[in-house]
Amino acid sequence: MLDRVVRGGQVVTPEGVGTWDVGIAGERIAAVAAPGTLTEDAGEVIDAGGKIVVPGGIDPHIHARWALPDAEGHAHAYSADPDHVSKVALFGGTTTWIDFAMWEPGQTLE
Repeated sequence: MLDRVVRGGQVVTPEGVGTWDVGIAGERIAAVAAPGTLTEDAGEVIDAGGKIVVPGGIDPHIHARWALPDAEGHAHAYSADPDHVSKVALFGGTTTWIDFAMWEPGQTLE
């Protein structure tokens, strides 16, 4: 069973853009099909006619709660905390982010 069907939007896929229905099961896209072909019952149906439908974006390089150094290299401020970064990312369509790894001189991967 599909939890949600998004109907009739302009769906962006790796193959191009077209009018499709998107079936969602749990937290995953379960089907992309021709309009009207996802006939099974869904918990929610969203009319996306006239809308663009894209999967969530991935940002592989963010800075959450990072020290922001001044000209002398002293940290006097910090970037936003992970909760705030998550909310802002979702607002912009980014559903996954990866915090950048800080390296200090003398550190190794061991």
